[in-house]
This record gives sequence, C-alpha cells and structure tokens, in this order.
Amino acid sequence: MYDIISQELVEPGGAKRFLGDRTRCRYCGATDAIAFGKATNAHALPVAFGNRTLFSLDECKACNTKFSVYEDALCKAVGPFLTFGGVRGRNGVRQTGQTGSKSTVRHNVVAGKRQLSVASHGEANELVGVDKATGSLKLTMPVEGDIFVPRYAYKALVKIALSMLPPEELPRFGKVIASLAELDAKPHGGVLQVGFSYAYVGNSPPALAGTLLRRRDHQAHAPYMIFVLMAGSVCFQIWLRSDELDDHVPEIGRLGVRFSAQLPKPEGGYLPIQFSDLLQFDWSDLVPRSQPFEAFELTFNPKTTEGILRPVPRSGGV
Repeated sequence: MYDIISQELVEPGGAKRFLGDRTRCRYCGATDAIAFGKATNAHALPVAFGNRTLFSLDECKACNTKFSVYEDALCKAVGPFLTFGGVRGRNGVRQTGQTGSKSTVRHNVVAGKRQLSVASHGEANELVGVDKATGSLKLTMPVEGDIFVPRYAYKALVKIALSMLPPEELPRFGKVIASLAELDAKPHGGVLQVGFSYAYVGNSPPALAGTLLRRRDHQAHAPYMIFVLMAGSVCFQIWLRSDELDDHVPEIGRLGVRFSAQLPKPEGGYLPIQFSDLLQFDWSDLVPRSQPFEAFELTFNPKTTEGILRPVPRSGGV
C-alpha cells in the first residue's frame, strides 16, 4: 500500500550530511544567500534527540529560529524519555522536574558509567511494592516533567517531515508549509493525531531515523503521506496531509504502522528493537498541558537483576 520515498538515518560517529541546497528556503521562499547563515545552522532531525550530523541547507535562519518553538514543545512532550534514556542534546542530557518539585529525574555519568537519580515525595507504600509470588519489586516513580503546547509539538513533527520531502512533492503541501509561518495556525482541519510507541525506556538506542511513506494508489481511502520518526526509545507517526490528494480520505480512527529497528552491535550482527503498541494522542490544542506520562514503573527481579521500565500514561492524556 505504501512505498518509502525518503529515509534518513543518524547514528553516532557518522559524517556530516546535508539535505537540499542553499538557493531557496523551502518554507518561506527566501533566496538571498545571507539569509541562510552557516551550513550547520538547521538540523533536519532535532538536535535535542541526539542529531549532530544531518542538516538542512534549504532552511533559512529566520525560519530556523521560528521553528525552534515547535521543537522545544516536542522535546518537552517526551522529556522523561530523554532523561531516562540518556539522550544527549545540545546541552547534555535533559533533566526532568525542577529542583524542589515533587519529583525529579537526573542523569549523570560517573567514572564513565551512566547513573540515574530519582527523587519522589509521597507515601512509601504507594511508591514501592513487592510481588509475593515472584519476589519482584515494583517502584513507581511519578514524574512532573514539563508543560508543553500540543499543537506546537505536532507542528515540530510536520516540519521534520517537510525537511525530508523530495522537492517534486513540495507543491502538494503548500497549505501545510504555510501553516508553519504562523505560530498558532493549524496545519489542517480535523484532529491532529499522533501515533506514539516506545521501547527500551531506560537505555535509549543512540540512533534516529525519519521515514516518509507515500500511498501507491492515489484513489485508495488511505492517507497520501505518513511520516514516521524513530528517536532513540520513542517513535512518532503522523498523517502529513496534502492540499488535494487527501480530500477523499475519511478521518482515520488510528495510526497503526508497526515499527521495528535493527541496530548494529559492536561484536557484529544486529540488535532487533520492537516498539510497543501505539498510543493515540490528540495534539490539536493550544492550551498548555503536562507531558503525557504521569509516572514510570520499574519492575525489578532481585534474583536475576533484570528490570523493566514502563511508562504510565496520564489520565486523559491519550
């Protein structure tokens, strides 16, 4: 039903790569060479998610500054995942929770080893439990995280998708592109739906991948373009709506592309990564809200020293 028309992978230690050229900004149309600044001015994938090697040449300085509001909202929406996963952004690993708040998560590196420190205020019997049958411990870690604007976070995903769009496809997305120029503008009518899944919450794979999927049959009752962003331990997908080729497509109930990844292991071969079933977010609102997860649960087996870290969605946030 779909073909991959664009895919970009970023891994640690890779050489710098550049998308587009510096003749025209694909968002505002600027053509003056001085409008673009340095070649490494605009990151195609978010630097906060660990991208230090993939850049967009056809994004001017003014648009890059404007779009930083969107990227900041997206990072705040998944801030706890970035902290638990140890994802290094522009200024190191993002910390979750303000000093003095009811819960904080801090990531540090001591003697070359990652360390997480979690502070939560509450009744001990509400935070720690024991499964008498298995002896496993369950530690509930509430997280306050950041406040984000859902529509801005959605528009960050839209902008990333557009940065990867082949030039010949750009005329089909004029309305979506224009919406980025106005901060509060909605990219399209209807629900701004995000499919979200996760994997390896406590140890984020140091890789990012963006993928654009295009519908083969233009008459099919399915989205013309779907964008999938895998960023370490989290995965997003959105319906990138065209100006005209989606007019006959009904509002979809769920985004359901199942995504998996394989990362190379130092000793050879690949490590398969399976993401969870998708959660469905509606990020249409301009009203600020707390990030979508209220806690993380660590189930730990003291006999095997194995543990699983699972996010707990906030009530009403999905």
